[in-house]
Amino acid sequence: MTLIKDGQWLNQFAEELNSDADWTAAARYFDGRIQFKHDSGFSTLAVLSGKVVAVFPEGSPLGADIVVSGPDDEWQRVLDGKIDWFEALSPGLGRLELEGNVVAAWQYVDVMARAFDAMKRVGKPKGESRVSWSPGPKPSGKETTGHYITVDGVRVYYEEAGQGHPIVCFHAASQDSLMYRHVLDGLSDEFRVIAVDAPGHSKSELPASGPFHSLTRHAEFNERLMQALGLERPTIIGCSMGGNLVLELGARNPDAYSAIISAEGADYTPTVSDFFLDMLLMNGTQIIGAWSRSMTGYRTPPDRAQEVVWQISRTTPQVMRGDLTGYANFDQRCEVGKIKAPVMLLRGDADWLVYQEKVEETASRIPGSKIAVLAGTGHYPMTENPLEFCDTVRSFLREAGLGSTS
Repeated sequence: MTLIKDGQWLNQFAEELNSDADWTAAARYFDGRIQFKHDSGFSTLAVLSGKVVAVFPEGSPLGADIVVSGPDDEWQRVLDGKIDWFEALSPGLGRLELEGNVVAAWQYVDVMARAFDAMKRVGKPKGESRVSWSPGPKPSGKETTGHYITVDGVRVYYEEAGQGHPIVCFHAASQDSLMYRHVLDGLSDEFRVIAVDAPGHSKSELPASGPFHSLTRHAEFNERLMQALGLERPTIIGCSMGGNLVLELGARNPDAYSAIISAEGADYTPTVSDFFLDMLLMNGTQIIGAWSRSMTGYRTPPDRAQEVVWQISRTTPQVMRGDLTGYANFDQRCEVGKIKAPVMLLRGDADWLVYQEKVEETASRIPGSKIAVLAGTGHYPMTENPLEFCDTVRSFLREAGLGSTS
């Protein structure tokens, strides 16, 4: 039996939601009924203008607008804080399903995601977190400068800092070069660090043909970009979409790179549905913001967690969809074995999307590759945990014989 069917628990849940300023703000214009189906029936919340106004342990006679269904043991994982809204609804990772007005659930995704977050707080003592936050960044003091270059007729923005062996940084889906600001600061005492805005992101122009919809298209473009910059055998770093991208780049041209760091990357990522991609066009900013919040680690302090959401929410829905279409259709399992450069697969252990087994499977197909794990860190390690990220990258590059002290 799960508490989600218990009347006393439901009343406590309603009190938790009504006292949560973020949830009430998200639900300000939501009027409807949310139903939770379990093994022996269903329980319902009635919401009116940002407040839970009634609970129905046996279900509302008026039915419900949004229905989330699943077995008791899966609901218990939600209540225990082991999974949240996004993971619970991800095929292969969770076992909850949406019914009823599914589009409304994604239209009000912040209402639903924050409600699931509140479930794990019901009945728990309130107080200050005892988590030790990940350390703050350690700037090198080197100046970061911005530049433009034209590639394939597209005006592309990039930033760089420092001198020495070049490191080129490729950002995650719906992000831009800003996510590498602590890397530009942190590694430029020893390396020339370059961070690029992909076409259509932040300060880079959108190609006339529209957003890229495949990582192969990104790879082709970035090969010409690095050639235009006159870079010889640079190190390449990528995160998430960029983490996949650097693996494809390494496989396409095995002799072109001195080292590869794939952060939150893998060689096979069929983890985003067509329906999710379509919903981005309807409500992309809210969906992608809540999704990134879900993948942020428990050691990430609130200011850096907020920065993750702010950064990822600045991209247009059309570009979000293009990025994640490329990510969802990425499969380089038969190609990554061609990579010759030293490879480090780096992940945060709080990232449920790129989980440890997926990274280990990727590593098994890349001879000599290494895995590094940052504790309590999520899907955006260079923003969430910049000092440990930079230290890990620096150590790996020195082992590879790169850097000023080699």
